[in-house]
Amino acid sequence: MEWECSTEGRPSDAELVRQTCAGQRSAFDELIERYQRRATSVAYRLLGDLHDALEVCQEAFVRAYQNLDSLEDQRRFGSWLLRIVTNLSLNFRRSRAAIARKAAFDDCLNAGETARDEQIAAPDYSDEQPEARSAAAEMSLLVQKAIADLPDQQKTALVLFSIEQLPQKEVASIMGCSVEAVKWHVFQARKKMREALAPYL
Repeated sequence: MEWECSTEGRPSDAELVRQTCAGQRSAFDELIERYQRRATSVAYRLLGDLHDALEVCQEAFVRAYQNLDSLEDQRRFGSWLLRIVTNLSLNFRRSRAAIARKAAFDDCLNAGETARDEQIAAPDYSDEQPEARSAAAEMSLLVQKAIADLPDQQKTALVLFSIEQLPQKEVASIMGCSVEAVKWHVFQARKKMREALAPYL
């Protein structure tokens, strides 16, 4: 049985895809409502930023709508959408990393600017919430950083299988690899997470 969100008492994904292709925009609106939460969750886990995740998900739904007639197995809309979300998230992350590297280089060139020196010397913590300083919040940040530092394939497998709890077969379909490869990526990701967090446990 193909994975999809619960559709008890409602049209199946395949029915909604067919209706959308026939020109019923409201059918695609229902698909958005059905998958927006999970798509945003996956993007957020991969990117670590809610604003970026929402931006990626918006683009993913636009692309899904534009290319819906290319979906061969209409029952697999959920997996197909999450593959789009995953690919866009990883591409966004690589692009963001390239921009960050350029910004860091520019900062080095302009390191003598007084205003920037003062900002570095005296950062503003006035907006920091008290709970952000708690042990639980600190551990949460450490976990997020450990996930962010994983190689892309390991991170994707961990997010989809261990966090989103998708079946291994569906994770393999989304990632375009074998089930055995998914198992290996998850194993390696968990190993690296344990190593990264060991000093804090």
